[in-house]
Amino acid sequence: MSRLVRASAFAFLTLSAGGLLGACSINVNDGEYEHGKYHAPRTATDICRREVDRSFGDRYRIAFDLPELSTNGNVQSVQQPFTMASRKDSFEAPQRRTLRCTITDGVLTQAVPN
Repeated sequence: MSRLVRASAFAFLTLSAGGLLGACSINVNDGEYEHGKYHAPRTATDICRREVDRSFGDRYRIAFDLPELSTNGNVQSVQQPFTMASRKDSFEAPQRRTLRCTITDGVLTQAVPN
């Protein structure tokens, strides 16, 4: 009986890992080789999260939630929810926010806080 349980658990873990590794992501731009460095492809989510870090990362610790992504031709929209907590020891409560980013042809064209 225990062999069956172990075999079932191993099969489940193997299938789960395969499903996670096989998940797809949408690349906004191809990788480039410039000045001896390879720049990995960036997704629309990466671009939106970089904008959040650029806007709030120096004053707040950022914790990202799962984004919502929609695509219409070469335009991608990302709704990126996140939580901001003050970097300084203060009594300020963490804040929940959302940034809506529009990426066209791999370039951030709009970032609107919600």
